Amino acid sequence: MCFLITNWLLPLVWTIVFIQFGNCSVQDSKQSPTPHTFRFVNPQQCLKNEFYNLNYFDCASCNEAGNEAGGINELQPTADRFSCQCPVGHVSIFEKTKRWPNCEEICSNATHQAENCTTPWPAQLPSWECHYQYLNATTATQQGVGIVLTRTNPGSNSSDCHVCDGTYNFRYQDYCIANTLMRAYLHYNAFWQATSSPKPNSNSRLHFGDLKFVAFFCLAMRNETACQQLANLCVLSHYSMDKHSPCSAFLLTQMSDVVMKYAHPGDQSRSLEPFLFYKKGRSTRELLTTTLQPSSQMELQIFSTNYDLSGRLKRWGSFDLQQLNLCPGQVAHKLHLAQRQQQINCQLSLEQLIDAATKEANDNYLSLYFNFSSNWQHLLHQLPVLIETLTPENKRPQSEEWQLVKRFQLISAHPKDNRQHQTLPRYEDAHKLQLYRSLRYVEHVQLEYSIQPGHTIGLPLLRLRYRHIELTGNATLTQLYPFRLVVKFERLHPGVAAQLLLELALPLLLLLASIAALLRLQNLRRRRGAELCQTSNLLELLLQLSANVALALLVTALLLLALQAFNPRQLAALIYPGCLLQLLYLGVHLRRASQLDLFLIDWERPRSSCEAQRLNLDSSSLCSSVRTYVAESSVSAWRVLFTANAWIRLSAAQRYSSLLQAFVVYAAHQLLQHFSKSTLDAGVSCCLIASIYVATYLLQLLLGRIFQANLLQKFIDLCSLANISLFSLLEPGYGYYIHGRSPHGFADTDMSSMILQLQREAQNMCGRRGLLMDSDKQAYIILPPRNLRNYLERLLLPLQRSRNGSMSQTLLYQKELQVPSIDGQVERTSIAYASVNRFFCAFIDHAIKDMDYIIKEKTIVEKLFNCEIENYLTDNKGTFYIDDSLSFSRVLLLGNHLHIFVLEILVLLSAYLLTSSLLIAVALACGLNMLLRHIFRLWVRRNVSRKTLIDERFLL
Repeated sequence: MCFLITNWLLPLVWTIVFIQFGNCSVQDSKQSPTPHTFRFVNPQQCLKNEFYNLNYFDCASCNEAGNEAGGINELQPTADRFSCQCPVGHVSIFEKTKRWPNCEEICSNATHQAENCTTPWPAQLPSWECHYQYLNATTATQQGVGIVLTRTNPGSNSSDCHVCDGTYNFRYQDYCIANTLMRAYLHYNAFWQATSSPKPNSNSRLHFGDLKFVAFFCLAMRNETACQQLANLCVLSHYSMDKHSPCSAFLLTQMSDVVMKYAHPGDQSRSLEPFLFYKKGRSTRELLTTTLQPSSQMELQIFSTNYDLSGRLKRWGSFDLQQLNLCPGQVAHKLHLAQRQQQINCQLSLEQLIDAATKEANDNYLSLYFNFSSNWQHLLHQLPVLIETLTPENKRPQSEEWQLVKRFQLISAHPKDNRQHQTLPRYEDAHKLQLYRSLRYVEHVQLEYSIQPGHTIGLPLLRLRYRHIELTGNATLTQLYPFRLVVKFERLHPGVAAQLLLELALPLLLLLASIAALLRLQNLRRRRGAELCQTSNLLELLLQLSANVALALLVTALLLLALQAFNPRQLAALIYPGCLLQLLYLGVHLRRASQLDLFLIDWERPRSSCEAQRLNLDSSSLCSSVRTYVAESSVSAWRVLFTANAWIRLSAAQRYSSLLQAFVVYAAHQLLQHFSKSTLDAGVSCCLIASIYVATYLLQLLLGRIFQANLLQKFIDLCSLANISLFSLLEPGYGYYIHGRSPHGFADTDMSSMILQLQREAQNMCGRRGLLMDSDKQAYIILPPRNLRNYLERLLLPLQRSRNGSMSQTLLYQKELQVPSIDGQVERTSIAYASVNRFFCAFIDHAIKDMDYIIKEKTIVEKLFNCEIENYLTDNKGTFYIDDSLSFSRVLLLGNHLHIFVLEILVLLSAYLLTSSLLIAVALACGLNMLLRHIFRLWVRRNVSRKTLIDERFLL
């Protein structure tokens, strides 16, 4: 079953990992402007008769918006193109139900009967010759009552535009307004009187003293600049909910629950612009759960507008986080998507706050818009602002109770009346304390957003918390006040996808892991011929289950990373246990694989003695005076040593380079971080690291299969050249056999003879290398007869007794026989080696009557599940399965590359989550691989020396 998961499930999982998931939102291709969403149009695209609506960032026709008479009475855009006006030679008549005035031509007595002149208005003087413009009520409208704007004093018989009688009129800027028109707006006086000092000449009138006029021009005259100014006064009042505040008209028309106490006779029932408030209740909750597709996948693009107090547009353009930073000397970074939390903290002195308030001068009001895309259109969505100190409900976690706004300022100051007090000179620092009665500044700014699956993000929310400072007599310029700027995000689950992964996919993978472990246990029990409930079998079940569970946890974590549907805790809960389980399994498995029973069967027979070699090669080093024990069946040592060392080198070889993977991951991560010019988020980094690591691993396997020689096949060819077979037993009833018997019968020859032998093989002029006469199959999975192990132990018993005997017994034995210890040990080893070699040669040649085997191929089911169903295993007969997949690699690192890779990527992700340092993580993963290779090679070297009876000094 493990073989099934490796060859079928994992490629499917790796394919899923690299699929990019996206959320597709179906929207109307013609997205009309709303109070929250706008399609930005450049003002230069407006036509000649169009004005630019700053509230919707769009062009609109002046004639469609106001006068529908057409012809010479058409409205014209103003010089700044932000509103419409009547052409020269016309008077403007304002009606409550129309946004723009009606234009009526000024007719002299000579043209009184002209077709287009219906009302004989007096001649108007040029604006540069007049001190005042006059606003009066008129009945010359379709509604019966309206407001007419002229440059002629209606109370004068002549063309007078220099006098404004204060008894019957109000003076405001260059306007002379009839008292009857202002009667409905006089209640706003109550607000500035309540917010000013007891002295009637307080400087607070500079801000709220003209409130009734601003409200009149906004509500009655539909003046866009006046409405912007009224909105700024509302922000300056800290969004006062008072009945007479500048916010009352906005609250009346923009709030969900209309409270009639805000209504006054002069108020209009239309929705007032600009937009300041969001509706409360369910609409607020729906607003904050809105998901948008950002215009850029790398940066959070925000558009901002800045207005001065008088309502004029100061600036618009790309928003820089530095605009919200009050800390001197600290720079706010760009708003890159999914960057680590950005935080700026500092302590501001009162002097710095006063300087900032003087610089701002209550003259900077901001609105932010998020730039997103929908159906290949770039749109703007106004960012909600949550002022936590505005209402008690704004401090609660229930979002439906919040009162969200759309415009804010960083710092505001309440001027102080110093005309009746002695003030310090301006060159004195303490003079700054006498400028203002109080300050209000934002002490906490937090921009937060959520990252959704499919490269979408939740609508960002700007949280503000203000601090009010009273500049009393105890205030000093050195007093410190905190300021904090934070950018944070939260990675949210994709809902259905995350639940399916955690509630369905993970349990399903764990179920498959358990089934695979049970099948593995059943197969192992059949090989061992043991009972199912034995302790060794239960431990084997737990060991195999640990590997399968680690793989299931890793697959789940990779799927969560691919979906970007996780939080660090969930990822850590999957990665950390998987890392420990895989480390436990791999340590036990490699230790067991390195300790397999290994025998090298030498088919060679020496054709010359030492003296003959001395005569033939004329070398005195080939023979020495040391005692040797050469029997008729003695074997040649150098080919055995060479093959044993080749096996040791093969055991530590790997299919991929961990060092190359570490380099590629680190370089790619650093390169992407360099281009993004910010620190990547931990979740994005983990996804990037895992993707690159998996891709590099798969690419190395693919390129290695195409361009690299098969090391396993090369070792088999080496065995054939050396005339040596390898017989290994991983379990008493399970192992591997490599048939290396040379078809030429000998391998101790010179180079020319060896080349001739290879040529004869290529021309099919000799026998074949396979165990069967008509086959080249040299690798086999073996289930030897049960008596083979017992017979082999009897052959090695004398050697084991001599090794395990006590030192005193050994010395006594050597003293009685008068045999040097080294010579005695060499003799016993030589005899045992020769006996084992003769036994295996006879067994392979079917020369043992009571011990034999058959050769067959595995069925498709047996290959798929790595098991043996139809075997003919008895005490005297075994089965050799033809192994085309070279399964003996499972006792080498080459065959365990998947388990090693799983451990490496788990260690890599675990170390990165713990340290947040990719360099440390790749160093640990690479170091673990190198340590694993070194330890496994050491284990294999010692095992080869012990099991093949080769002195460890001959092994590399």
